[in-house]
Amino acid sequence: MLVDLSRPVWKPSLASCAILPLFVKSPSYSGVGADSLTIGSHSYADFMTYFGAFSLKKWRLYTGVGDLMPVLVLESSSPVHITLTEMLYRRLEKRVIREVDDAPLRTQDGWYRYVVSYPEGLDAQLVAFTVTTGDASASLRNVSYCADVPKRRDVRIEIATTTYLKEQQVTNNIDMIRRELLEQEEWRDRFHLTVVDNGRTLPDSVCAGNPAITLIPNGNVGGAGGFAAGMMHAVESGWATHVLLMDDDVTVCPESFKRSLRLLEYASDEYATATIAGAMLSTANFEMQQEDIGVIRPERSLRPFKPRLIMDREYDITFNEELIPASGTEGLYSAWWYSCFPVQRIKENGLPIPLFYRRDDVEYATRIQEKEPLKFITLNGVCVWHDAFDLRWNAAVEVYLATRNMLIQEAFTPDAGYSMPAMIQLMRDNLIKHGRRFDYASMELTCDAIEDYLKGPEYYRHPVGEKLFKQARAKAEKLQPLAQVPGAPDAIDIFELEQTANDENVVPEVVEPVETGNGGIVRRIARRITRSVRPQKTETAPRQESFDRNKMVIIPNDGWCRPWRIMQHAGKALAVDTTGQHAVMRVRDDQRNAELRNRFEHLAQQLSEDTTVRQAYRDSREEMTSFEFWHGYLEEAKR
Repeated sequence: MLVDLSRPVWKPSLASCAILPLFVKSPSYSGVGADSLTIGSHSYADFMTYFGAFSLKKWRLYTGVGDLMPVLVLESSSPVHITLTEMLYRRLEKRVIREVDDAPLRTQDGWYRYVVSYPEGLDAQLVAFTVTTGDASASLRNVSYCADVPKRRDVRIEIATTTYLKEQQVTNNIDMIRRELLEQEEWRDRFHLTVVDNGRTLPDSVCAGNPAITLIPNGNVGGAGGFAAGMMHAVESGWATHVLLMDDDVTVCPESFKRSLRLLEYASDEYATATIAGAMLSTANFEMQQEDIGVIRPERSLRPFKPRLIMDREYDITFNEELIPASGTEGLYSAWWYSCFPVQRIKENGLPIPLFYRRDDVEYATRIQEKEPLKFITLNGVCVWHDAFDLRWNAAVEVYLATRNMLIQEAFTPDAGYSMPAMIQLMRDNLIKHGRRFDYASMELTCDAIEDYLKGPEYYRHPVGEKLFKQARAKAEKLQPLAQVPGAPDAIDIFELEQTANDENVVPEVVEPVETGNGGIVRRIARRITRSVRPQKTETAPRQESFDRNKMVIIPNDGWCRPWRIMQHAGKALAVDTTGQHAVMRVRDDQRNAELRNRFEHLAQQLSEDTTVRQAYRDSREEMTSFEFWHGYLEEAKR
């Protein structure tokens, strides 16, 4: 029996025509207006796209059907010509499989129905099709990729999202899920929605009287606490087989939910308990995929498993489906902006640790992998659009929470590459870099984070996350409108700033050898000089040098830029946000830098010598991830 596995999508999820090539490529379709796709006469629509192609290799892998071959079903208002296409990882160009000359059937309302089988023996990452019109325009409907797959599993997904004072964004997602899933006969018995409102500002009316939507008022316990409440509801209600954790401030295409369901319904025994890791695409660059699976690096930082990919490029969407972690790869996790896994995992492994926000997803995946290897499912078209983290620098999050929660997470659940010396070195490197940017507030937040970790698990048995986060925000530097910053220019060229203030964007000058009779020796000396002036990978504290207190440079305000070259002799730095409209003036203070460096080294010594605090976290994990603990914790947070 043929099953509808995947449907090409042509209606963009974001109100921008720039995103259209992710869905369909056609010179006669704008992506706005009516939901139907109409192709003008003597035109075409190409579905070798992120949302339009069928991921043949992945579907074979996840279903365990090695010879799975899709069948294309398509209805058009007038006759069209169909070309089947494929993309292979080892080839750069799209290839034609065959031109379709099969006669179409006719539907009761007079449309033309094409049922086209892809030929056996294909070995491609992606297959797709192109529709070409003749003298008449054509509208398309009911387009899908079908296949003969094993018996369907019983899968019911509880979508759990947690929100705090983002009423408009979460309401839009609630309305979309209700309209596209919960009110559609085909899907309504397979999905429920739970919204955990940490700000307690959403009215009951957001549920629109739909019994499949649950609104849970909650104290502000951050993302970890909100997801814990949603996970508890999924288990205790007894309805769901899977829970899908999703951020509130994302845009998502309904087809992502549908593909997730189909993947789980027809998964092989090997992938029946796998975690679906939805990709994060950027709202700043709609076509850029930032991450699907993450990995803990040996130096203890978090990185995407894959490089950034541009998903309106045919090769990139093919490469995306080829990259699969090898068996036994350690340190992998699925971020909770879109992560779907069996409810049974919660019953067996408990709930998140109370981290408030950041690294709760990393710890949870690491905890599962203590018992068994963790399988991941990724697929083109299963994704969300989210603000890129590198475009919204927040020192309270990126410095304080990232540092503190790294230590807490590794104490509760150390991963296979755990190393306290590596963590200390990572924190030291970051601290030195903050000092070199004259960002002494972030140096102080780093030290505060370590001190708060050293308070031990007893301190975090109560909901202190919001208080600590507010303290960190109060301590972080405050940006002001550019016009209110003394000494700031009236306008800043952000593009020019990014190009000149970051050392990695500046090509080192090459010393040209002097032509003399003894040219060989001179060229060797020149090469040595060139190597010595190129930036080195290992960054150390700058030497004490004279500087001009009145010299001001302009740099990005984030903690990722490396403006060492222009700051070497500067006395002030105007740190500017990504809009170029807000900034803060930083003043060089070598004495404060030294004091904070000494404070850090004292704390680093404590971390190196400590075993008591780390073991206390470890011993507390079972209790602090239990349902009993979280029920009491959430009740206390509401008071």
